[in-house]
Formats: sequence, structure tokens, C-alpha cells
Amino acid sequence: MLVAVGMVHHLFGFFMNWAGTQKGEGFEFHLLAMAITVFLMIRGAGAGSVDRLLCPPAKNNIRGQVRAQAA
Repeated sequence: MLVAVGMVHHLFGFFMNWAGTQKGEGFEFHLLAMAITVFLMIRGAGAGSVDRLLCPPAKNNIRGQVRAQAA
């Protein structure tokens, strides 16, 4: 995405071409996509993730069993 913004889309400005008056698109959408990607890489999807719906966390995980045995 950085290469696309740097090589192509910076020529057309910041905003997307909503009115169709220019030949190309700006880099507004690309910055948004990069920001969302960085956020998800740092924080993760959390409670809204698909894998949490498919495989919910177990009630007795290994860490809980180890702590119970140690006590």
C-alpha cells in the first residue's frame, strides 16, 4: 500500500474521486486501510474475531490447571 501511495496515488491528491472529475484516485482510502491493518496487528480482533466464534476459549485451560496443582 505504501508503494501504491508513493508511486501512483499521491499524484491525485488526498481525497478519493467521488465526483469523477479527475483521472485517478487519491490516497485517502489507502491510508485508512493501512491504519486499520496496523491497529489490528497491535491490538488483535478481540471479542469480534471469527476464530473466537468458531472456537470459544476453554473454561479450564492449561494455565488454570497448573495454578490449581501448585496451590
